[in-house]
Amino acid sequence: MRLPLLTASAGLCAGLVLAALPAHAAGRPNAVFLSVTAHGGTAMRAVFMQCPALTKGHPYGEVACALIDAVDGDFDRLPGDSGRRCSKNRAPVTATMDGVWRDRSIGWQKTFANACVLVAETGPVFRF
Repeated sequence: MRLPLLTASAGLCAGLVLAALPAHAAGRPNAVFLSVTAHGGTAMRAVFMQCPALTKGHPYGEVACALIDAVDGDFDRLPGDSGRRCSKNRAPVTATMDGVWRDRSIGWQKTFANACVLVAETGPVFRF
């Protein structure tokens, strides 16, 4: 049962990173910790983004920040990539987000049939 441990570790790391961010006059910065975990294995990838300033660790950071801002941090409303075709291959992945957006804590987690479906439904946000 390594998956719960990995998920808990990712959440703890995200909380520690976000808590360490300095507050500024207008409130806390927009920041998210994104992770993707493959089921049944130890494969995991993660990235931290502070929008708009620190997006260097994410290959589509600026676009991802703009999309998150457009949906006001509600990841269920991300537009996705409607033209993307995916196989029905079952290789579940879980995407997780923890962060602060517009001075409020946000969090989201969803399991997808495979990595292609994840990208199809979330667009470039989890394409890292």
